[in-house]
Amino acid sequence: MSAPADGRLHVVLAVNDLRVGGAERQLVELARGLDKARYRVTVVTLYPGQPLEREVVGVPGVELVSLRRRHRFDPSPVWRMARLLRQLRAHIVQPFLTPATFFALTGALLAGTPVRVATERCGLRLRPGLGSHIYRFLEDRLTRWAQAVVANSEAGRRYVLSRGIPAAKVRVVYNGVDPRRACCSPAEALAVRRSLGADETTPVVGMVASLTPAKDYPTFLRAAASVSRELPSARFLIVGDGPLRAELEAMALRLGLGGRVVFTGLQLRVAPFIAAMDVAVLSSRDHEGCSNFLLEAMALGRPIVATEVGGNPELFRDGQPGLLVPPRSPGALAGAVLSLLDDDELRGRCAADAQAICRRRFSLEAMVAAYDALYRELWRQRRGP
Repeated sequence: MSAPADGRLHVVLAVNDLRVGGAERQLVELARGLDKARYRVTVVTLYPGQPLEREVVGVPGVELVSLRRRHRFDPSPVWRMARLLRQLRAHIVQPFLTPATFFALTGALLAGTPVRVATERCGLRLRPGLGSHIYRFLEDRLTRWAQAVVANSEAGRRYVLSRGIPAAKVRVVYNGVDPRRACCSPAEALAVRRSLGADETTPVVGMVASLTPAKDYPTFLRAAASVSRELPSARFLIVGDGPLRAELEAMALRLGLGGRVVFTGLQLRVAPFIAAMDVAVLSSRDHEGCSNFLLEAMALGRPIVATEVGGNPELFRDGQPGLLVPPRSPGALAGAVLSLLDDDELRGRCAADAQAICRRRFSLEAMVAAYDALYRELWRQRRGP
């Protein structure tokens, strides 16, 4: 392929859909953040109609296209992706998540797209299903034809290496926090607290994540029950939605939490909910690379309690934004939460460290700049100086 006539590289970012999720959020931020004097960006989804689409529609220099996959066994996006890449004369393609990675990398090979970048978003995978095994097998083979694989954590890098990907291909680019998403007035946070039946002095502990097995909400709820026995006034906030919602609401009732825990459902703007928390908790047992929720909590100055899985420990590399606990341990989780709630000095120190770490290591500008440098490097390698 010849060099771009206007000097701008055309980047295609592919994903399954634009539902509210960590990988989807980072793709949107990258699409919007790339310098449009240097890049044209096309976002390609397999399925249309998800909430984050509204954040790229109408953005200058960004186009949104859906391949409209009919069902999970429909292979036609391979050919439609290849045709689209040829029509766009794309220079770089980078897919996020399975199975978009399979369709995008296969389509890029068929279309002859010069630069192909694979992406790994998670630092741990426990018992994936048969479908995931098949796609992972195929994607690992396709990745041999990619110029780079980007993980968003060192844990993700180790996971990629364990799959046989050459170390020379693997890069780490941490997620970045858009300051607009970490912005909230005291009045907004107070309004959330009042909706929980909490005032300024009531302890509020919360979590923002999809209601899926990987996030291990049962451990969070059991820990919440233990905290409630020590601090009966405490309130608990669960922000997100997913297939386990009814089961988790029933579990909260069985544990006697009743009105102490509130399930808010899906929220596109989570900053007021995070700002209302005295302690932000992530109880994941799997699928954690670089958590957007933890980064946004740190940016808002919330001390965190996180399980020691995937990329979570990497947030503690050069400071103490909170406390780490073993996964699947309600007692340890409750103990860490109580330690923070009982110690104003510790909580304040963790909050200050959290904000400093986030500014230093996880800015949106740093994330976009890292991708810009990678794209330019790979393009030079393919095309020459």
